[in-house]
Amino acid sequence: MLLKSNKLESNIYRHFNSLIYFLNMQKLRNITIAIFELLTRRITCTSKPFIFRIDPCSLCNLRCVSCSSHKAITQEKRVMEFNDFTSIIDKIKKYAIRVSLYDMGEPLVNKNIYKMIKYASERKISTLISTNFNLFNEEQIDDLFNSKLTVLEPCLDGFTQESYAKYRVKGQVDLVKRGIQLVMDHKRKTKSRYPIVNVQVVLFDHIKHELGDIESFLKHNKVDQITYREENLGFNSPETTIVNRKGINRVCFWLYVGMMIRPDGNVYPCDGRNFNRFSYGSILKQDIAEIWNNKYFRFSRSLFTNGPDLDYDEEMRNIPCLSCEDFIKRRKMLLK
Repeated sequence: MLLKSNKLESNIYRHFNSLIYFLNMQKLRNITIAIFELLTRRITCTSKPFIFRIDPCSLCNLRCVSCSSHKAITQEKRVMEFNDFTSIIDKIKKYAIRVSLYDMGEPLVNKNIYKMIKYASERKISTLISTNFNLFNEEQIDDLFNSKLTVLEPCLDGFTQESYAKYRVKGQVDLVKRGIQLVMDHKRKTKSRYPIVNVQVVLFDHIKHELGDIESFLKHNKVDQITYREENLGFNSPETTIVNRKGINRVCFWLYVGMMIRPDGNVYPCDGRNFNRFSYGSILKQDIAEIWNNKYFRFSRSLFTNGPDLDYDEEMRNIPCLSCEDFIKRRKMLLK
């Protein structure tokens, strides 16, 4: 399937089967209220976020061409500690149906990643990691399956080493293919439901002649899903790069359903890829309810409501929602 990642319905379709088993009445009620508040564009919400992106590590073992993570100079904490992770999970477990453990870096760099997954899984939260899969090996099979990871998303952007390494610099495609084979063999041997293996393939121009080989390999190994992603990283030629379309949704659903958390516990409204972003709070220092309806979240939601433009506020000028072009805003902040 071809995923349009900023479409709410695409995300629901993609993840429904891996989330339904983690619902209970309390979580279902919260989701229902959240959707109502999204549709009615509430500024202050009684619901809580239920989809979380928690970045366990912003370091990476590869040097992908369009990614700045490996060369960024930042004061941000780069690896999340296990105790901080458990503290976060304990705060969100009543509402969370999914915790995705990845963002700026490679999650398998964090040596506690399987302990983290297991901690969340044991609290009836669906878990997902997206990984370049170069660090996975046979010795990790038991840890992976014992963690009860719900969804595993290895990235396979090429079939030959020459094509794969054009974007995934320092990566080894044979490690990825071997890892996929190991997981699928073990899954069949143990008759395990999880993890659901959804292989991600970015549609780079230079691998399109290998898509048949990639699909044949993945079907031979009986992976659960294949997601072909549009190339919007700027690596393809300008003629073929698909740029995110402006305003594809009328309101930013992330402000009502999701929360992004970095290794230092700082909270963001979405999964923006830059370091040193404007933080909306700290989940390690504040309760989730305190952050969810603070002045930053309310300001961001107000951009999607009817009414006159907002008065200039020096503190709000760096709010990322002001410059976001993925969603159609009804209001803006007046210039100073």
